[in-house]
Amino acid sequence: MNDYTIINTIRHGETDYNLQKRYAGTIDVPLSENGRRDTIEASQKLDGRCFDLVISSTLKRSVETTHLLLGNDISFIRCELCNERNYGRMQGLTSTEVEFIKPKIKYIKAGGDFHSLNPPDGESFRDVRMRAKRFYDLIFDNYRGLNLLVVSHGAFLQQFHGFLQDKNWVQSLEIWIKNLEYNTFQFKGSRLLNVESTSLVDRKQNNW
Repeated sequence: MNDYTIINTIRHGETDYNLQKRYAGTIDVPLSENGRRDTIEASQKLDGRCFDLVISSTLKRSVETTHLLLGNDISFIRCELCNERNYGRMQGLTSTEVEFIKPKIKYIKAGGDFHSLNPPDGESFRDVRMRAKRFYDLIFDNYRGLNLLVVSHGAFLQQFHGFLQDKNWVQSLEIWIKNLEYNTFQFKGSRLLNVESTSLVDRKQNNW
């Protein structure tokens, strides 16, 4: 068996919720028109790259990104483990509207941003971290030695990237992942050898 495993990740393209600074979470929002154009542009930079396996979250914005990047005929796995964080009652609200939720949401500051710790009826970061670990175990138990592409979401990928780099859940929040950011993690066995990151689009992405 090949002892080298490559995990490539891409955050989905832009949505209207991104522009409106609205929490999407598990709400199944599609890409915006700009998001679709950006993803088609990104597909040209991926042209010629081959993956042994592609895994997408089950949410529309991730599935749509996968199709636009790799074509409608691509075969891929949809996996709930890499869905976005569930923000509970925060979902669908803007960052301003969330301020009126009672009891007050608690936040932690990391990476120059504030991150919600206790979304009512939602997932804690420790919950998301446990999903990231289960996703890691799924990959290394079943797909070790392959070159994989994972298409997923910002909050989930923060914790997944952090787990891959042996960062705790708080340190992981310092990793900001832009729409259509492409990251590569190369492993020999379970040892991380190298990390590379690049943006697949030239247009500046909003910081949400």
